[in-house]
Amino acid sequence: MLSTRSLRHIVLALATTLAVGCAPSLKVNVLQPARVNLGAAKRLTVVQTEGRKGARDFMLDELTRQARGGGYFQVADRSDEGIVVKVAGRSVQIINAGSGPAQSQDEIGLRIDVNDWDAEKKTEIVKGTDSKGNATEREEKFYEAKTVVSVTAFNAAGKAMLAEQEYETTGRGEDKDQAIGNAARALVSRILYDITPMYVQKSIRMDGDDKAQKPIIEVARNGNVPRAITEMEAYVQGNPQNPAALYNLAVLLDASGKYPEALELYTKAISLSAKDYYVDMKAECARRLANQQALSQ
Repeated sequence: MLSTRSLRHIVLALATTLAVGCAPSLKVNVLQPARVNLGAAKRLTVVQTEGRKGARDFMLDELTRQARGGGYFQVADRSDEGIVVKVAGRSVQIINAGSGPAQSQDEIGLRIDVNDWDAEKKTEIVKGTDSKGNATEREEKFYEAKTVVSVTAFNAAGKAMLAEQEYETTGRGEDKDQAIGNAARALVSRILYDITPMYVQKSIRMDGDDKAQKPIIEVARNGNVPRAITEMEAYVQGNPQNPAALYNLAVLLDASGKYPEALELYTKAISLSAKDYYVDMKAECARRLANQQALSQ
């Protein structure tokens, strides 16, 4: 049987959880850098490919197709212009600039080296049961492929974000071409996953303790954040020492992507109130600002 003290702790913990769960919040989609940050660039240009021609052509076509489907990068192919790049540590030297224009600031150059691109026939025993529950075995034949490429990605200044990074995937199929195609498509997906920023939904908690601000909060939660900002700014002018008003205005600016202004208001609110989530939301805003700056370089 629970003691009175233990029961009190459980009730308090539950009350805290319910309070947080019922707290008003804004959900926003924020763009976060990928594992390999390519900065502000949205153009990928394949300048050099090495390896089997059929494999190189497949990689180019699949990279273009998947990038178009992802909607973030545009892919161009200049691999037939004679451009030659040499990787030296974390930098790239252009040995032969080719016949076209120089690489632009908003463009990432790619060198793709196909190292392995093959499949072999295999057999495995598949165990199961028949309709009567009896154990069965059957022999299944298939092809298993392995595709391996090395990728170098570099900006106009010659900085290599990826320097001969090796990617390896396997795939299965009923025939050799199908198996290789499955492996290669998965390989391109891995490359794009590593370099493509993605939108992540975040929840920013608001302060609902001041009843006078609740109509403004509802305006924001119903989707009209610009109007809520205008109304909250007017409220702050009349209540400049109200920490909840300063904090909620910070949240509204944060949700609008105005991170420097939001951070300033978070700081003012924290100086007037000791609420822990004020500090937490400020820290999250600072991370969003850092991500924004990383994606603008």
